[in-house]
Amino acid sequence: MEIVTITEARRRLDGALPSYKAKIEYVTPDQALGRITARDITAAHAYPPYRKSPFDGYAIHSHEGTTYEVVATIGAGIVYEGPVAAGQAVRLMTGCAVPGDCDTVIPQECVDHRGTRIEVTETIKPGSNIIPVGEECKPGAIIIPAGTKLTAGALSVAVGLGNDRLPVYAKPEVLFLTSGRELVMPGEVRHDGQIYNSNAYLFQSLLEQYGAAVTFYHVSDGPDDLADEIAAVRRLAQGKDLIVSTGGVSVGLYDTMPQIYEALGAVQLYNRITMRPGSASYGGVIDDNGHRILILGLSGNPSASFNAFHLLAVPILRRLNGERACEFPRITCRLGDAIHKQNPVDRFVQGLLTYEQGQPVFTPNTTLTSSALLGLAHTNALAYIKKGTPPLPKGTPIEIILLKAVP
Repeated sequence: MEIVTITEARRRLDGALPSYKAKIEYVTPDQALGRITARDITAAHAYPPYRKSPFDGYAIHSHEGTTYEVVATIGAGIVYEGPVAAGQAVRLMTGCAVPGDCDTVIPQECVDHRGTRIEVTETIKPGSNIIPVGEECKPGAIIIPAGTKLTAGALSVAVGLGNDRLPVYAKPEVLFLTSGRELVMPGEVRHDGQIYNSNAYLFQSLLEQYGAAVTFYHVSDGPDDLADEIAAVRRLAQGKDLIVSTGGVSVGLYDTMPQIYEALGAVQLYNRITMRPGSASYGGVIDDNGHRILILGLSGNPSASFNAFHLLAVPILRRLNGERACEFPRITCRLGDAIHKQNPVDRFVQGLLTYEQGQPVFTPNTTLTSSALLGLAHTNALAYIKKGTPPLPKGTPIEIILLKAVP
């Protein structure tokens, strides 16, 4: 058994993909949310692409007078192409294109109406209140750099600047396996000694959240099924970038996942990690005719596998996705409740990070065992406790790995 630290496990996994380059594809904006840009996205045209009015008002050809004849009224999307002579005005709605003959827009609050005529009641400097062409950017300007995660705001910018196909990294192909005869799917009859396969929903959702295209398969740990399941996993693993499994990697009689991986030709990188929870773990790599498939075998216990997934799988997924930043942010905050555990190895405690009077506070989950489940519903952070640290009283400063936004 080769036992390594979490740092060494990550180093070995990173080293197994030294020259990986994600594939590039072009997708429509409605397929691009959360994807990573593979190339710079540029402006197809200036923005704004025409001179426009910042508010409802009247476009004029400025001169010394204060009274104007309104010759037309237009709304957004309509262009007035007729002449606008001195002493004439065109009424505009917000965002309208300013007629070519006009150089000033008078806000509607600054005029009195007299039939078809208006009188300007305030002094407006000639040339005022027109947003020029290209105020925000010129054609060809880089608006979203390569390596950017496409948020709703970024998609809005890309579309608003004329892009209808976006260059993104292809989603990594992941085979996700759960293991164990004790697991049943929702809707199936659960007998004594069995539990529902919550891991199937936890990790398929997390894999998709971090940008993977997921294929799911359940492996029983029955010895009579091993040959058929090796064949099934071998078929499903073809062309995949990563295999993630939960369960079957400890030292029990029916922990068969390492046997399956060995049958697929995997080279073992490690088979245990000095961390709690999450020590039961397997790392490996398959060389499939020059295409490398990483393997992450995680514990079947929900809390243990949750920790290992975030510490090991997420950085790999981000790298496969083409993301530049692969690490979770870390902050130091105050401990909201005591942690009474001894720490013979590095420990990662699940909990909730909140803010009290503007200061971050980490509250550990009530149950801190490997098999704990309920706390996962609200966990947004892991507290990192170094090996040898004594039990920690409430109020102790502690380092936190922030997994998602603070509520």
